[in-house]
Amino acid sequence: MNHGVERMLSDSLAESDILIAWGAKPDGLIAWSSPAWRCFTGISVEQQKNHRWQTCLHPEDESEFDNEGKPHAKACSFRLLHHDGTFRSVLGYIRSIQDSTGYITGYYAACFETETASGQEAAVSPKEEAHQTHRLIEADLPINFDHQAIRDLFDNDKQSLRELAELFDMTCKESVEFLATAFTTPNQQQLFNTAHRLKGAIANMNAPQVLKFCQQLETAIRENQISAAEKISQQVVRYVIQLRDMVKQEFTS
Repeated sequence: MNHGVERMLSDSLAESDILIAWGAKPDGLIAWSSPAWRCFTGISVEQQKNHRWQTCLHPEDESEFDNEGKPHAKACSFRLLHHDGTFRSVLGYIRSIQDSTGYITGYYAACFETETASGQEAAVSPKEEAHQTHRLIEADLPINFDHQAIRDLFDNDKQSLRELAELFDMTCKESVEFLATAFTTPNQQQLFNTAHRLKGAIANMNAPQVLKFCQQLETAIRENQISAAEKISQQVVRYVIQLRDMVKQEFTS
C-alpha cells in the first residue's frame, strides 16, 4: 500500500464513530484512533501515545496474529480490552503497513463490536407496538450503495477494498443466519448485539436506505418491541442479502 492510500485510509478510519479503528507505529504505540475506539477502550487521545495495541488484545487471542501483526487472510474474531476492565469480542482485522523493501512502517486496524452491555428493557403496549410497526414497515424499493465514494476513499486500492468486502460479507452472513431463526426463542440482548453489529457494517457501505431499516431494527429491539422487530428484520434481511451480493460483485470480482 502506498503512502497516499495509507494516509487516506487512516484519515477515514480515524473519523469513524462506529468502527473501532486505530493506527500504530512500528513499535506498536498508538498513533491515531477513531472516536469509537476511544469510547470502547476509555483511552483518551492524550493517553493513547503510551499504549501499544498489543496490550489491548486478549492474551489467548494472540495466536490469531503472527509476529508482524498480520492475521489470517480473512477478517477474524478476537477480544479487546474494554474500558470496564473486561474483554469483549470484536470482528475485524489488524494489518501491518510495509514499504517497498518489506520494512514494517506501522499498523492499522478496523473492527466491529460483536457484544454490548445489557440495556434497560422498555415496556410497550401492544397497541403502541402495532402502530410503530405499521409506521416503520415500507414497501421494498430498489437499493444502491455509493461504491464510487468508497473507491475514492480507499484510492481504489484493490487489497483494501477486498478486505472491506470480506469483512462486510462475514458480518452479513452471520447476522442474516442469526436473524432467520432468532425470533423463535428471542433473546433481547443477542438480538440487539446482532442489530448493532449489522448497522455498523451497513454504515460503512454508503447505503442509506438499508441503514435506515437497520437503525429501526436496533431501536425496536432496544425498546423491547420484539414483534415489531421481527417484522422489520424480514425487510432488513432482504435488503442486506441484496447489498451483500452487490458489494461482493463490485469489490471482489
